[in-house]
Amino acid sequence: MSTASRRQSMFSLIRAQEFVSVQALADRFGVSVVTVRSDLDRLAADGLVRRVRGGAMIAAQEDRELSFEVRLGSYPKEKAAVGAAAADLVEPGSAVILDGGSTCMAVATALAARPELDEVTVYTPALNIALALEAAAPRITVVVTGGTVHPKQHSLGGPYSELILERVIAAVGFIGCNGVSAHDGISAATPSDARIKRRIMASAKYSVAVTDASKFLKYGTARVCDVDEVDLILTSADLDPELLASVAAGGGVVRMAEEIGAGDGVGGRRSVRREGVQSKSGGSPN
Repeated sequence: MSTASRRQSMFSLIRAQEFVSVQALADRFGVSVVTVRSDLDRLAADGLVRRVRGGAMIAAQEDRELSFEVRLGSYPKEKAAVGAAAADLVEPGSAVILDGGSTCMAVATALAARPELDEVTVYTPALNIALALEAAAPRITVVVTGGTVHPKQHSLGGPYSELILERVIAAVGFIGCNGVSAHDGISAATPSDARIKRRIMASAKYSVAVTDASKFLKYGTARVCDVDEVDLILTSADLDPELLASVAAGGGVVRMAEEIGAGDGVGGRRSVRREGVQSKSGGSPN
């Protein structure tokens, strides 16, 4: 069993039992207590468990819902690669919906950095993403959905935000996530956030979940959808092969940012299409 798979299994066990001792985990997985402590330290650093004397327990929800600023500082290179590859899916003259979150911020940064991209309209429920795209005006027009401010994420949610998104028909919609797994699907931090993500998917002809590979070891408390309900899960190349295989077995289409030629413009888009990635309605992203 790989390190990543073992840690995911440990987390699933702790999640089910609420507390598991270091010795019980060592016996269960056939590794030393030193290895178990290292695994638990990593899970605790990711906000999944709380280290306590003799073992670990599941972290409280408020501990797992980290602020945007904290998330922005984690896995920056991986998120930048995913953002660049995602931006390659957007063509001039198209409408895009861009979710909130740190990986979607990387998409916004990459979109703003493409000087040849013009006459694009981006709908977003995130105030910080709207500001990041402001520098690309007038090439990119930004429409901020209404709604109630979610302070930790600088995003908007609720019925007003959903009402605007219901009126949108976009070529591609990008959603962030708090977790990805074959069993739990794609998940979000809160039910309100999950509703916005489902609305983005419904309003886009082609839906893409953007995430760094660490989210394949995590979960949010609100289910967004099954892994096969988005057209593409775009992630970074450090994804453990066993985790990739489990999501693929569940029907999820996963591509690595580096694999599809992030930053290569049309080459990136052609590479995605060459792999046979099409929307659930049978069309291409644009």
